[in-house]
Formats: sequence, structure tokens, C-alpha cells
Amino acid sequence: MPLYFSPIELERFGKELLTKLGFPIRHSEIISKSLVLANLRGVDSHGVVRLSYYSDGVEKGLINPNPNIKIVKENQYFTLIDGDNTLGYVPATLATEKAISKAKEFGIGISGVRNLKHSGMLAKYVMQAVEEKMFALAIANASPNIALPGFKKPVVGTNPLAIGFPVDGSTPIILDMAMSVVARGKLLVASKKGLPIPKGWALNENGEETTDANEAIRGMLLPIGGYKGFGLAIVIDILCGIVLGGGYGLKIQRSWFSQGGFLIFVSKLDMARTYEEYLNDIREYIKEIKSTPVSEGTRVLFPNEIEEELTCKRMKEGVPLDEETFSELVKLAKKYSIKEPKAL
Repeated sequence: MPLYFSPIELERFGKELLTKLGFPIRHSEIISKSLVLANLRGVDSHGVVRLSYYSDGVEKGLINPNPNIKIVKENQYFTLIDGDNTLGYVPATLATEKAISKAKEFGIGISGVRNLKHSGMLAKYVMQAVEEKMFALAIANASPNIALPGFKKPVVGTNPLAIGFPVDGSTPIILDMAMSVVARGKLLVASKKGLPIPKGWALNENGEETTDANEAIRGMLLPIGGYKGFGLAIVIDILCGIVLGGGYGLKIQRSWFSQGGFLIFVSKLDMARTYEEYLNDIREYIKEIKSTPVSEGTRVLFPNEIEEELTCKRMKEGVPLDEETFSELVKLAKKYSIKEPKAL
């Protein structure tokens, strides 16, 4: 049975742990809030379960907790940031803020970050722009974890993509997806629980389909949509790894916190027409699709509706953590002499 925790308590624990690991307080706050936001939205694979892997990365010198984040290049529309090998949450947040600022002034803004580690759930950055009534698209590439059936080696990362549109007075439309059938973090969750994974998720090291989470972790994930998802992962790898210079997947060391580059594009929605015209049409669009005839018990849902519903539910009832994840947090609490999270 899962234990339930208030979001504030999990944020407190994450902040204290990250500070003990050497991250500045402000950085610890941003990272901890981002992790808990993922848990609230039901993206538990990108939530506090990652803390033990981040601490391991810091201990091994693979993650820089006290970086000198700097702007490498900047012009009217574009900003390039060096993350100094830290977790990507802080430099990616700065990149998003820069893109939003430029979009407000010039209509569009683009920012990239290289030399960084895991930046977490991409929806977080898209949501920042959507809150400013703007459109946003964010992508990132990472170490190889995807291959097609028959491959005996992964060649490209799960390489997520997030896109967001504001809908004033209603739930914004936000799509956040990896190019794999599932996020690799779900293998981690299944492994910790000792559970099998569904068929169609992953391959073992011999390129054969497997339902064993540990075999899948050593092996590779299948791309969503077969060759189409594989192709999109390749394109994102080129954009973030080669065009941006973050390093393409095959050059990145495989880990639970590796990443090549992060890229975000933000645009005002009055570039081609007025914002009011955009709103009228997107509201009509939602209404039309919601009125589609469906069989009894079927719901017509847009991207982000389930996540918003789950966030409201978890804000009231608490964030559920399985016993294995809680046990890992307890170990971290003892190791770094901080108070373990208190369940509701």
C-alpha cells in the first residue's frame, strides 16, 4: 500500500537533501518544486524517485551541484546557456525565462542549454510560457535508450517533446511525451516494485521483447509508433545534439540523469492574428471535439486534462509513494542527517 505525503513536505525534504548535496538554496528550491510537480501530475517516473540517482551522481562527481551557469551567446531572438554540468532544472528555467522575455518584446524567443544533466519533466517549462499566454515547444535529447526490434544496441535517447497552448478560463492544452512507448523512468518504478512490465515496452540486450523490468533497463525501449517515433527521436537528437551542440546520444554516457541539450521555442499568439481571434477559434475547436459522439463511458480528453485532474486530487489527498521509493528517501535522510518525509 502506498503512503501519502503533502506536496509541501516532499518539497521540504527535497530542498534539504539537495542543499546537503551542495546545491545553492535557490537551486534546491527549483529542483525540488519541479520534482514534486511531476509527482502531482502523475509523472512519478520524473518525481522524487529521482533523488537517489541525483545524489549518486553528485557523489561520483558526475553532477556539479554548485555551477557557474552563464550565457554563452545572445542576440535579439536567441540565447545559448552553458549549464556547467549541473542538473538542468535551473539553466532550463533560465532559458525559458529568456525565451519568454524575448517573445514578449519581439514576438518569438528561442533558448538552448548545453553541458547539463537531467532537466526533468518538460511540461514544466512549457507551462511557464503558457501562463504568460504564449505558445511553447520544448525538446531535449539524452543518452541512447531506444532501438527498433532486432537491434542489439540502443542508438538514440527517449528524447522528449512538450508543446503547450493557453486556453484562457479553461485547462490549457499541454502535450508532454517521450519518443519511447513509455518513459524510461517507468522501468525504474517497476524494477523497484518488483513488477513485470507490459509487452511492447522494451527489448532485452539481444533485441528480443521482454516483460522483465531489469532486463529492459539493461536493454532498450521501443519507440512509440515504430519507425515514426524512432525518426522523431533522431530529429530531436540532431537538433539538440548537433545543431545546438549539446552532443548527440551516442556521445553521451548512459545514466539516469544524462542529457545532451535542451531547446525551447516560445511565441506570442498575436503574430498572425489577434489573440482574441485565436481564443475564439481554440475554444470552438475544443467544443467541437468534445461534442464528438462516443460510446457510453468514453471521455473525450485533451492533453493535460488528466494531469490537471490528478494534480487537484493529489493536492487534496497527498502524493502517493510506494514503499520502495519511501525506503530510498529514508536511506537518504539517514545518510545526510535530515528529517525523513512524514506521511499524512
